[in-house]
Amino acid sequence: MFRTIRPFPGVSHITDAMGVSFTLIEGRKRALLFDTGYGTEDVAAYVRALTGKPLTVFLSHGHHDHVLGARWFERTMMCEEDAAEFRVRTGPEQRMKVKAQAESSGVAVPPDFTDAPILLPEAISFSGNTGEYENRTENLGENEAIILHVPGHTPGSIVIYVPEYGLLLTGDDWNPCTWMWFPSSMAADTWRGKMRSLVRTLDETYGKGVRHVLCSHQPMLREGQELKAYLDYMTEGLMRSAPAVDMGAPVNTHMIRNEGKDWTLIFDADKIKSSL
Repeated sequence: MFRTIRPFPGVSHITDAMGVSFTLIEGRKRALLFDTGYGTEDVAAYVRALTGKPLTVFLSHGHHDHVLGARWFERTMMCEEDAAEFRVRTGPEQRMKVKAQAESSGVAVPPDFTDAPILLPEAISFSGNTGEYENRTENLGENEAIILHVPGHTPGSIVIYVPEYGLLLTGDDWNPCTWMWFPSSMAADTWRGKMRSLVRTLDETYGKGVRHVLCSHQPMLREGQELKAYLDYMTEGLMRSAPAVDMGAPVNTHMIRNEGKDWTLIFDADKIKSSL
């Protein structure tokens, strides 16, 4: 069962039965889908019920909760830096884990969930720069979406900016609960610097700047000021003093938690130590 909100004309933020979100942006001539979710339901059929316009599918990064839904599409695009991650996360072992997780939550999966082919995404070709970030502009007809390569959560992570609404789609490069502890994730202090630079660059380059945010693990619209405040809060001092937390993996994970704001940052403390 998909749930959808429409915070702006032509913008549909969709949440699948497993609780992960992805976004459809529709212009007068074309449409763009950012991520595909877990793929336990026919994402393509649902999106086609929302728009009949030519569609381009971009994947924010290579993790399974964003790319398993690519099985429903003939063509997707992703940064080539995440190709190896994609292969692992769409492999049979990961799919069996997701199947068990879904069924334990009462979510039915298709009979071929563990073995349906998922084509490797085409590598995104960037054509310009916004500040220090490679970009590619998708003209949808009377509005546009700017694809930006912003390494952080993974080396190939991308975000999308929609100037018309001052809207930033962050993928997993930022959620109120952000995970920076995966082996391929950037050191959290370096990631924070890059994200602050991105927001500052968008504010300076485009008239509306970052006014609104849609996240991949939030079914509702967030405000740009919250993203900025989160990044200001997660200082290097807090990172150095953050307590350890067990994430069930052989990683020196530590966590910063702001209970009042419901903000969390989980990161690999060893990467912090080596980068400071």
